[in-house]
Amino acid sequence: MHATSLTLYTALLATATALTTHAQTIVFVGGTGTGHYATMQLAVNALPSTGGEIKVEAGTYTGQATITKPNVWILGQGSSASATVLTADGSATTSGSDEKSATLDVTKTATGFYASNIQIQNTYTQEGHTQNQAIALFLYADKSVLRNVRLIGRQDTLYLGSEGCSASTCTPAREYIANSYIEGDVDFIFGDGAAVMDTCTIQIDENQGSIGNETTVTAQNKKFTNYLSGYVFWHSQINSNPSTGMTKDYLGRPWSALSTVTLVDTSLQAPINAAGWIEFTPGSTNNLPTATYSEYGSTGPGAIGYTNKTRESHAIYLTSAQANNYTPDTYLKGSDSWNPTSITH
Repeated sequence: MHATSLTLYTALLATATALTTHAQTIVFVGGTGTGHYATMQLAVNALPSTGGEIKVEAGTYTGQATITKPNVWILGQGSSASATVLTADGSATTSGSDEKSATLDVTKTATGFYASNIQIQNTYTQEGHTQNQAIALFLYADKSVLRNVRLIGRQDTLYLGSEGCSASTCTPAREYIANSYIEGDVDFIFGDGAAVMDTCTIQIDENQGSIGNETTVTAQNKKFTNYLSGYVFWHSQINSNPSTGMTKDYLGRPWSALSTVTLVDTSLQAPINAAGWIEFTPGSTNNLPTATYSEYGSTGPGAIGYTNKTRESHAIYLTSAQANNYTPDTYLKGSDSWNPTSITH
């Protein structure tokens, strides 16, 4: 074989391997017969160490699950995302930590995680318990993709974190969420991951909120300046209960002094307070001056503070050229030229 032919063959083989890694093994949640399991955890356990597909039949499956294997693809088989539900009701108090409360825990070793057409929820607060951290999805695996996924909880619904930190830096984890629905009330998208919410619906539940009656969409927690960390809402929409008359809906609060969130061409149908952002613990912390909170092209009733430039005094108003730096594939590219918008089943 000529050297040129060998190089071409090797490249094609590598491409084919990358495209089919997730499909080496297929198992099922629901149904009967060989390869069908009653719970998500049993299906995950049945996959080889290299991962595979888990096809989840329409229905509701109760119980927590943890994924540590790379290249696991979870594919709901129902007619819509809400037809296939993973549910549990753990809380940080009853379980021992945020991560242990999660309905689905996807760890740093689960690189290449993919989920589509499924609902993941934590019903702890909705069951009448006192508000507490209760995570639906705890995700800190690099190169993760969610498409048409519904994530439902109240406080701390969705954790999007880095792979972990040393004393001086963190290892980034990139997470891409497209055409999905995320619901909660306090800090319900939180952590220090590098994540883009692309054409997503963010639903604020205003029935409870924090002790001060505030609702906060994000609590981003970038820890150092030297790694990729921040949340981007790209062409998305933020809604709320329309009849509550809330005036304390906020886009977020800075969990750390370097907290980073950007909104680009996002419709704010919720009545976001004109300031947009609130201190993590007013009167105690002072993170807003060093946080990076930026917007471009916000519209809707909650965008008044943006259009009138009356956001919190440290907020940033991006130019069109600056906003282009936050396209999903640009922001999440990394040193390996990851192209998340092209990944689909």
